[in-house]
Amino acid sequence: MIAVKQSGRQVEKHSDFSEEYSGREVVIVLHNNHVVNGKIVEVRRFWIKALLSDGRMHYINKAWIVYIEPKK
Repeated sequence: MIAVKQSGRQVEKHSDFSEEYSGREVVIVLHNNHVVNGKIVEVRRFWIKALLSDGRMHYINKAWIVYIEPKK
């Protein structure tokens, strides 16, 4: 996903790296040290939709994420 910041007439684009982990198996660590294992299904501006390893779907707010680690 490319975020767009508009300042005057100039448009600056920057990435949140979501294209690197979208569709992949990952480990997500939240601010409270809760660990989530699953596959990133979809990424939006503020939310990540993850299919967990136990089959449940979770919607995680990006503000609560400490880091995302791809599984190998």
